[in-house]
Amino acid sequence: MTVRIGIIGVGGRSVREMHDLVQIPEAEIVGLCDIDEPRCTAAVDTINGSLPEGANPIQPELFSDHRAMLDAVELDAVYISLPTFAHGQIDHDVIAAGKAVLIEKPIALELSVAKEIAAHIAEKGIVNSVGYQMRYAPSVGQTRALLEGVTIGMVIAVRWGQLPGTPWWRVQEQSGGMLIEQHTHGIDLVRYFVGEPDTFYAAGDTVLLTDVPNLNIFDVNAVTVRFKNRAVGMIGNSPAAHAGTPPNITNVVHILAKDLTVTAGFDSTTVWRTGQEPETIASDQDSNLLLNQAFVNAVANNTQDGILSPYSDSLRSFAFTYAAQKSAELRREVRLTDDLEVVAQ
Repeated sequence: MTVRIGIIGVGGRSVREMHDLVQIPEAEIVGLCDIDEPRCTAAVDTINGSLPEGANPIQPELFSDHRAMLDAVELDAVYISLPTFAHGQIDHDVIAAGKAVLIEKPIALELSVAKEIAAHIAEKGIVNSVGYQMRYAPSVGQTRALLEGVTIGMVIAVRWGQLPGTPWWRVQEQSGGMLIEQHTHGIDLVRYFVGEPDTFYAAGDTVLLTDVPNLNIFDVNAVTVRFKNRAVGMIGNSPAAHAGTPPNITNVVHILAKDLTVTAGFDSTTVWRTGQEPETIASDQDSNLLLNQAFVNAVANNTQDGILSPYSDSLRSFAFTYAAQKSAELRREVRLTDDLEVVAQ
């Protein structure tokens, strides 16, 4: 079966997905939509200018209104790749049309919006996924299996980087801040390995980027989290590391367990066991391509089988970052309840 795909929001992330989709024989990109329609033309030129051997040029219809694309093009699935603040009505329009969806992170700006989208997806019963590609890395799957049943005591996840050039990224009311918009991949792996959080106490401020115009996000943020299984965690974020980052700190999750220490990166995992030499678990496949292959296969077979990052679970990763952000804003400990309510303590 050919899976006919439309894409809403044609930025760099969508172009990355398109590079993968043209390598999947069952996938056909038939529609592109962006409020800046020339970006669609530029994306088509980029993809057709770098096609892998054997792939056919794409010839999608181009739109500046997502509703026009939904009405005009026969679609099996839609990729939604939007700025954080733009999630909401567009997602609901796609879901209401009964299309399978792959929604790029972060899935919303407000927790209430994400919960409404999750409920709509469940009501329609459509195939769904979120772009947490690291879950599909072979080393991540092996690391999760390694930690199954192991007593975990502590986890550390830090994301230091540089300030992106995107203007909306530095506005709290549009991006949600670095923890929500960028460190979400690391937090998702923390949940995937360690389990569900219970309480958070966070501190954040704007200290290092005060000379940047129109910036009101925290540029330093530190979170202490207690998990339901009694493990504790330390989460750190900053987009102000313009001088560089120390080795082995960013894009890794450090886990301290009973007779076991693990450093899980985006490409490989290192494992230390008591009395043994360190072991490296490497990923020899492209996790992003695996994400897209899993989604296309799921749509073709009308099943959630093979999808490791469904919206209902990704909602919990978003709630983790949202609760931590709220704790820093309130300067109070907060608890994340089982039904994903953030309650100040």
